Amino acid sequence: MTFRPQLSSWIWAFAAVGLILAARLQEINLYTGDVAINDQWKIEAADLLLPWLNGTLTPAAFFSPHFEHVPAWTRLTAWLTVALTGHWDPLIQATVNALLYCGFVFVFLRWVTSNLRPMAAIAINLLLVISSILPHAWENITWGFQSQFPFALLFLILHLKGSFSYSNGSSGWWLAQFAGLAGLFTLAGMWIAPLAVVVTELWVRPGKLRLNLVPIGLVVVGLGMIGYIRATAPAYGAFAQTAGSQLLFLRAWFDLLGWPSGWPGACVLLNLPCIYLILQIRQNERTTAFDRTIMALGLWAAGQAAALAYARSADYSGYVSRYGELLVILVLANALALARLLPSIKRRRLVTAAYTFAWTGAVLVGLWQLSTGGHTHYFHEHAIENASIRRSAVQAYIQQNDRSLLELQTTRWVLYQDVNQITTLLDDPAFRALLPHSVIPSNSPDIAGGIVRYGQRHSLLLGGASLLLLLLGSLGFISPRNAKENPLPTLSLSPRVVHPLLPAGIAVVAFALLFCWPDPFTFSPAERWRLTLSPASNVGPLNVKIITGSADFPSDRLLGSAPLSPQAVRNIFTGTSPDGPGLTCTAWSKPFPIESPCFVIPYAGWPVAHGNGLRLRIEGTDGKFITEVECFGPNSSEIEFWTADVRSHIGKQARLVLYDGRTESEAWVAAAPPIPTQDTKLGPALHLRLKMEAIAGLHTSLGIIVLVAVGFTGLFSLQRLRTKIASPE
Repeated sequence: MTFRPQLSSWIWAFAAVGLILAARLQEINLYTGDVAINDQWKIEAADLLLPWLNGTLTPAAFFSPHFEHVPAWTRLTAWLTVALTGHWDPLIQATVNALLYCGFVFVFLRWVTSNLRPMAAIAINLLLVISSILPHAWENITWGFQSQFPFALLFLILHLKGSFSYSNGSSGWWLAQFAGLAGLFTLAGMWIAPLAVVVTELWVRPGKLRLNLVPIGLVVVGLGMIGYIRATAPAYGAFAQTAGSQLLFLRAWFDLLGWPSGWPGACVLLNLPCIYLILQIRQNERTTAFDRTIMALGLWAAGQAAALAYARSADYSGYVSRYGELLVILVLANALALARLLPSIKRRRLVTAAYTFAWTGAVLVGLWQLSTGGHTHYFHEHAIENASIRRSAVQAYIQQNDRSLLELQTTRWVLYQDVNQITTLLDDPAFRALLPHSVIPSNSPDIAGGIVRYGQRHSLLLGGASLLLLLLGSLGFISPRNAKENPLPTLSLSPRVVHPLLPAGIAVVAFALLFCWPDPFTFSPAERWRLTLSPASNVGPLNVKIITGSADFPSDRLLGSAPLSPQAVRNIFTGTSPDGPGLTCTAWSKPFPIESPCFVIPYAGWPVAHGNGLRLRIEGTDGKFITEVECFGPNSSEIEFWTADVRSHIGKQARLVLYDGRTESEAWVAAAPPIPTQDTKLGPALHLRLKMEAIAGLHTSLGIIVLVAVGFTGLFSLQRLRTKIASPE
């Protein structure tokens, strides 16, 4: 490439890094407090800083496990930050983390701009800039002890890029292997990086196992570290989690593969480019180092998603902020694959353009939603208040020896659960001297703290200058002379690279898994909930009316009046929370005949508690009271099923009665229409079905996979048939 494009690409990279740094400094300035949070009081303060102050710190402390991780570089960075500045300051730590992340971004941008055509490179780089500026990864941006994530990303790109860009055994190649080794001391899943190198090399050049002995050794070392940690770890904490089933794992994995979109089937849309590129380069030794790196990045990110799904499948509840910076690598790998494939596609341009538009829209909308709603929105609403709580509690103990604020549960949630750990540290004068001037005014201000605070307050100036520089670099980068530069050869796509049996096999497996759910071909979420909680055999609408109560509401206000989600579930239940927890009442349903020995009644709330209850009122056909059958629980934060035995009352009639005598947070009772049955095992069966409906997103994803796989089976079969007709020999 000529000097001008080279200079423009350097300007572009520095400007993009400046823009990202400015955005992260702004986030730090607004939402990072000056008192450390959670595990920092143990893994930094107690394990490193106090022994250092007392002269007992040993090198082994930097390599002690943190759950399944060995974050040696993070510990070293935390200690060096304190040793060089003289203060344990989260604002400094978060700034260091931002700089480390910008180091990864710079390496990645330089790699992309030196390999792709200008417009493709700018598109990829803008995607990385946008994903780095938006605060979906607020945990990694604003928490001090999160440098393991930027360290992991930096070592990842250095290891993968170097492993393929340099010849085996060269100095550059060995440096890449050292980066792979260094990555093992960041996050537990980093052994997947050398594994991705091995798999990629064997995929492209089968039979070359001997050339991959070093990365294989790194995989063994990484797995050995995890095995040793698990064998010696205590039976509590992260290692005591209940293992999930295979379906729970698939649900979590498919959801993570669809990051950041978050809707069923997104994993199919977002990962097709990487899958197709990987299939194209199979057994092709002429595959460029760039394309091999794309494949390895995709494999690593998919492996990380699998590791996260495996570790969290039993209690998986959606995307976690700190993992977004790992999952964005899969998005970037697919964007790179798409950039490599598009110039080679000569037919079906309209379909390709529509797919590219849909892919881009799904990613950008997902990033925006994660960055403005959900956990991010909650964090932004409460971060300043929580920082004030932490500071006030620590100051009260230091100034007045008052630990009452530290003992409050609200403080423990946002500071640290072990109060004795905090007080032991604060009782040490040498440790107190490390706290920032803003926490202990008698401590002298430090130069580093003043510099980072000044930079954070004036980050908009850096952002504005970087934006102008970015535009300047773009103009030079997309100049007519540079637009003709293309260091990479265009991919030669083969229509026969995929045998129809591959998508056909995927379709068969996904189709078989659909039958793990009752009604496998019902995909409407609302209809699936109705079939589980309100089947056609129930007694029909309850038409509940308030008999006595602190307020009078019409019966239609009680339908759907329960704090349940999603909306489709809430609409099935009748409850006693039409206007918050203040209502106390006794409410009766319409009478219904008793013609079966049992009723199965879906319920929620607190019907087995003082003041609250759920009962069946048994009456004669003339409406006279006979007795009541009481629900004995259990209380649960989720929906349960009560099997009421009414065999001795067949021929009579019943009413469902909701008793609500409480006005606090547990002050509601809700029930769906009773289901008459002769099967005493129907309740447990419906409870199991309810658990399956909680992961119905997987069912929808499987249905989408079946449709897509069948479509590709037909497409590839047609392509092979056309090729055979055109070349019968």
